[in-house]
Amino acid sequence: MHKSLTTRLRDIRSNDHAEIDRLRSDVALQKLLLGAREPITEKASDWLERRSGDGWTSAVTDQTDAFLGYVQIGSIHRDSRTAWFGICLIEKARGRGHGADATQLALSHARDRMNLRKVLLKVRADNPAAQLYGKIGFRTVGTLCEEYDSGDSIHDVKIMEILLGGQAGEPSIRHQPASAMDLRTR
Repeated sequence: MHKSLTTRLRDIRSNDHAEIDRLRSDVALQKLLLGAREPITEKASDWLERRSGDGWTSAVTDQTDAFLGYVQIGSIHRDSRTAWFGICLIEKARGRGHGADATQLALSHARDRMNLRKVLLKVRADNPAAQLYGKIGFRTVGTLCEEYDSGDSIHDVKIMEILLGGQAGEPSIRHQPASAMDLRTR
């Protein structure tokens, strides 16, 4: 288990599945996360099984072990040691620092346990999380104009990346901009 002062990552348990199903079927949330425009009916257990071959998914919890959401690292390119990041939190966990903490814990896991050197993400340009990612140390490497059709409107999508270390086994995380928090302290 990875932990910060208030946020922890742990294996997903079967009793988390109902909340994952609720998150995945919340159409407004999924549209913000570049997801489906219709409710997702695939059960959490099937989704987790399908994703298990290409990455890592972990529950985000608070200090009481209450489920707050999940993080995922997937689409791993083993030779290049890169992967894509995603996070989804329940409404009451948003805006309280859990997203930043969970992202930093997931990046530490990606570096220390998965031996990744770079993590990328896609975020809707109008999603407030894009600013959070920048504060953590992700840098925007491109914008896909009019990329995501939410059904109501067309949205630009930012592609962001963070370098976790240059060589295999290198412990440092190189952030951009340099003023961002250093994960070596975690």
